[in-house]
Amino acid sequence: MSMLHQGSGHVWKSVLAAFALISLSSRGDLLSLDAPVATWDEGIPLGNGGAGALLWGDGDTLNITLDRADFWHNIIHSRYGSSDFTWDTLVDTVKKKDDARRREIFDKGESATKLPGVRLVLKLGAGQSLRRFRLDGATAAATVTVVTPAGEKDILAWFDDGDTLLSLRIPDGVTFTAKEFRENPSFKKLGGYPAPVVSIDEGKAVYRRFRRKGADNRFDKDFEGGVRFRPVGDGPRSSFWATFNAESSVSLPDPDMQRLYDFAIYLYGAGARRGGAPLALQGLWTADNGKLPPWHGDYHNDLNTEMTYWAAGPAGCIEALEAFADFYIERLPECREFCRKIFKGGDGAVIPPTMGYAAQPILGWTAYTIPPIHGIWAYNTFCDAWDYDPTPAKAAKYLAFGRELAAGLEHTWKVADGVRRLELSCSPEVGDNRNECFLNANSSYERAILNSFYVWLSRLAEACGNADEAAKWRACVGTFGPPNVAADGVLEISAGNPLKSSHRHASHLMQVFPLTNVPHEKGVDFAKSVDWWEGLGTRLWCGYSFSWAGCFEARLGRGDKAFRYLKDFQRAFVTRNGFHVNGDQLKCGLSRFTYRPFTLEGNFGYARGIQEMLLSYDPATGNYKLFPALPKAWDGKEVSFTNLRIPGGHRISAKRAADGTVTHSVTRKAP
Repeated sequence: MSMLHQGSGHVWKSVLAAFALISLSSRGDLLSLDAPVATWDEGIPLGNGGAGALLWGDGDTLNITLDRADFWHNIIHSRYGSSDFTWDTLVDTVKKKDDARRREIFDKGESATKLPGVRLVLKLGAGQSLRRFRLDGATAAATVTVVTPAGEKDILAWFDDGDTLLSLRIPDGVTFTAKEFRENPSFKKLGGYPAPVVSIDEGKAVYRRFRRKGADNRFDKDFEGGVRFRPVGDGPRSSFWATFNAESSVSLPDPDMQRLYDFAIYLYGAGARRGGAPLALQGLWTADNGKLPPWHGDYHNDLNTEMTYWAAGPAGCIEALEAFADFYIERLPECREFCRKIFKGGDGAVIPPTMGYAAQPILGWTAYTIPPIHGIWAYNTFCDAWDYDPTPAKAAKYLAFGRELAAGLEHTWKVADGVRRLELSCSPEVGDNRNECFLNANSSYERAILNSFYVWLSRLAEACGNADEAAKWRACVGTFGPPNVAADGVLEISAGNPLKSSHRHASHLMQVFPLTNVPHEKGVDFAKSVDWWEGLGTRLWCGYSFSWAGCFEARLGRGDKAFRYLKDFQRAFVTRNGFHVNGDQLKCGLSRFTYRPFTLEGNFGYARGIQEMLLSYDPATGNYKLFPALPKAWDGKEVSFTNLRIPGGHRISAKRAADGTVTHSVTRKAP
C-alpha cells in the first residue's frame, strides 16, 4: 500500500467524516451551440463505447454522422510479408544512409485504416428549421431544437447501452420530407466492398456495409449504423452514465476551463467501455468530409494513444483504461507474430508502433512505425488501469504480457560494460523521416520509457508475490547509460545533441512527465529542461504540445504558466464543440500550423494538466500535494475536487476556500 502524506504549504485540516463541502458536478449542459453547425467536426458527439454519432446541420437539414469503433479496412501491408521486412534490413539501411531503400521497404504502400461510417440526412418539413444543439452530460443525450410553425420543439437523441443504432425521439410537430443516407466517396479508392444495404421506414433508418471481399481477418466486422425513431415519452435507458458521472468531479472558477474539462471526461464514457475497443485517433467520430481519416485514424503509439489516457486514472475512468489494456493483451498472437517477423523468428512480443484494429502494422515514417520502444510506452500507460484500481487479477495479467514485451526487447540492443544500447535509436518526431531521425543510442526518450517499463514490471511482480522476479526487473532499471544532459542539467535529445529549434513533441522530457515513476537522476534539472524546450518558442508546436506544456508546468508547481498554456490550447486549438485540432485556428501566431486535422489526445492532455494543478502525486515517496499549481488568476476564488484518484486507488476530495483555507478527505482503497 502506498503511503499517503499531506504536502506542506497550505492551511488545511482533515475531514474525517464524509466530505460534504463539495457537490458532484452533474456535467449537465456540456455544449450549447446555436445553428448553423456547419461541419462534422463541430457536431455534438454521442457514443456508447461501440457506436458513435455526430449531430450537426443548418437550415432545414439535420446531419447525423454515424460510426463504429470496429469498422476498419483490415488489410495487411504487402511489404509485411516480404523477406527483407526485418530489423536487420532496417539497421543496414540506416548504417548505409540508404534512405531510398529504407523508404521503399518500410514506408510505401497501402495500409489498414479506420473507415468512416455514413451520414444520415434528414430534411425537415415546410416552415421548420434548426435552432440549437445541446449536449447533456448527465444523461449523455443530445437535444436538437427545431423551430416549427407551432413554436420550438426538441428532438432528443441518445445511445442505449450496447445498441448499434442511435435513438431519436421525434416530437409532435416535427416532420421530415426526406431521409437518405449519403455514402463517403473514399470507399471508391479502396475497392472490393459490396454495395451497402439500406432500409428506411417509419421505425428505423438502417445502413449496412459488409466485409471486404476476400477478407478473412478475425477482427473484421460488418457495419450497421442508423437510427431508431422513438415514440413521444421514450428516453435514455442507460445504466452507465449515473455511475460514470459519480466517479469524480472538479469545480473550477473558470467556466470555459470547467466545460472543456468536463467535456474531455465525458469523451471517455462515450468513447470506450470495458470489453470494447479503446479510443483510436478520432475515437467514434471518424472524419465525415469525403476522405479517409488523417494518419489512418490508427492506434498511434508514439504519443497519441498514450496522451489519450493520461487523465483517465485520476478521474476514475477505469473502464476506459481497461479497454485500452485488454485490447492490446487480446492481440498477443499478432504482437508475437510481429516480433517473429521483424526479428526472424525471435521470441517474445512487439506491439506495432502504429497499428490497426487487428494489430496489423501501419507503415509510414520508419523510426516511429517499426522500433519496439513505442509499444513499450503504450504498455507503461495502460498499466494505469492497475495502478489506479489495483487488483490481483490485473497485476497477473499485465505482468504476463509485460514479460512477453521484455523478451521482444532483448532483440533490439547490444550489451557492453553493463549498458544496454539500442541498435537503432530515435526520439519522436525529431528528424521527421530523414536519416537524421536515427540517433546515437540511447535517446532520452528511450531511456525514460525503458526505465519506466522495468519499474512497472518490478512493481507488478511484487504485487503478484514474486520477490525474485521483482528483483530481476529492478536490476534492469538504470542500465541504459547515463542521462543525456548538458552541463547546466538540461536534458538533451541524445548525448551531445540538444534540441535546437521549436518542436511539437517533447519526447526528450518524458521523465519530467508523464513517466514520473522513473527514479530521479543526479544532474538532471527538470525546470531548466522544460524552460529550454519552451524557450525555443511555440512556432512548431501543435495543439497537444500546449496541453503537454500545461502538464509540465503544473508538475513543476508553476501554476501561472500551466494556466497560460492550457488557456492557449483552449482558445486556439479546439473547434467550436471542443474537439482538439492540431493547428492554430485563430491564426494568432501561437503556431505556424494552422491546419485542422482532428485527433483526441490534446483534449485529454488538457484534462490531465488541470488535474495536476489540483492534485499531484510523487511515486518515489508516496506523497501527494493539494492544489500545488493554482494560478494567481484564481486567488480569492473557491476551487475544489471530489474523488480524484492517486495510485493505489485512493480517492481524495479537497476544497480551497476563497480565503485560502484548505479542507480535504481521503478514502483509502482496501488492500
